[in-house]
Amino acid sequence: MVSAVPDKGKVLDQQFLAEYAIEASWAEEYGVCKRTVARYRADGLPYLTFAGVIWIHKRGGREWIADRIRQRNRRRQRQPSAI
Repeated sequence: MVSAVPDKGKVLDQQFLAEYAIEASWAEEYGVCKRTVARYRADGLPYLTFAGVIWIHKRGGREWIADRIRQRNRRRQRQPSAI
C-alpha cells in the first residue's frame, strides 16, 4: 500500500479518508500511472492539495471518468441503390 500523509502527529478524519484517496493509491486502483493522473488533473479531474499531498475525490473521480466515456455513433444502414 502507498504511504499516507507525512506524519505530523495529527490523525485525519475518517470521513475525509472515506471520500478522498491519495493520488498514487487512486492511480493504482484504476491501473494508471501517476503521470496519467497528472494529465487527467490538467484535463479537469477533481483533486485537492492538502499538506503537500494530492488527494483525489473518489466519487468525483469516478463521475469524471464516466463523463469522458463516449459511445460510437451507430453505423448507418445502406440504402438500396435506385437503378
